[in-house]
Amino acid sequence: MLEILEHSLEDTWAMLPLLFAAYLVIEWFERRPGDDSPMFYALQKYGPLVGALIGLIPQCGFSILAGMLFMQGNITLGTMIAVFVATSDEAIPILLSHPDLYGSLVLILILKFIVAVLAGYLTDRLFPQSIQRFEDLPEEEQEEELEKDTATAGACPCCYPDIPIWKSALLRTLKIYAWVFAVTVLFTALVHWVGEETLAGFLLTGSWFQPLLAALFGFIPNCAATVVLTELFEFGTLSFGSLFAGLVTNAGLGPLVLIQYHAPWKTVLRVFLILLITGTVSGMLLQLL
Repeated sequence: MLEILEHSLEDTWAMLPLLFAAYLVIEWFERRPGDDSPMFYALQKYGPLVGALIGLIPQCGFSILAGMLFMQGNITLGTMIAVFVATSDEAIPILLSHPDLYGSLVLILILKFIVAVLAGYLTDRLFPQSIQRFEDLPEEEQEEELEKDTATAGACPCCYPDIPIWKSALLRTLKIYAWVFAVTVLFTALVHWVGEETLAGFLLTGSWFQPLLAALFGFIPNCAATVVLTELFEFGTLSFGSLFAGLVTNAGLGPLVLIQYHAPWKTVLRVFLILLITGTVSGMLLQLL
């Protein structure tokens, strides 16, 4: 067991400086001063196109914001879907900590944007709806709504806004590294105990069903799900298509907002099915490449 721990530490310790640097940049962006009102108006005006761009930004608060705006009737279902599909939770900082995966990261971001836009506009075409536009609200109510939404955009349960940036970045780095190290130890131990071929068979490596399995796994609303998907891809056990499928369905805490605010069960089911179909189909198509 000591040998497994040593091997896992050797495989992961080098990612710490890059992971910390990535979180420093993310923390700076999250705490930047400025008025987010133009973003809310753009979401209403351009819909899924802007939703996909916002979702690409590595800040989990945006998926929560999208869920709340949808529940308030301020954005369409397709716009929310675009944000959810484009969201990658902790995958971006993890991939940034692996220089050999930079090419995969760029490809994921490009494909996520394209798929998010297509899924968003197709959803709005299939399920058309009217929204309450901010400019139609009374001025006082409009200001209150925008202030509340701005606060939501910066809200993220995994962040530490009350402490200095470097401390918050360090805590987030250590938290994610702990998950990465744990996954590496588990994977290394399984390879040692059951063999690489047996483990690959269990994870459906090379199978058409692996993207479906990854997409279902991606629904777990925890950063651990993203860590597992990303690390299995780095180990070579998870295909690129399966990683993409899992990251499509992993929309952070956004989908939980629908449940928390008692969205109709048909709406919740529709959102989960759209994400599952989008992730699985896109993942399987990427398997062909």
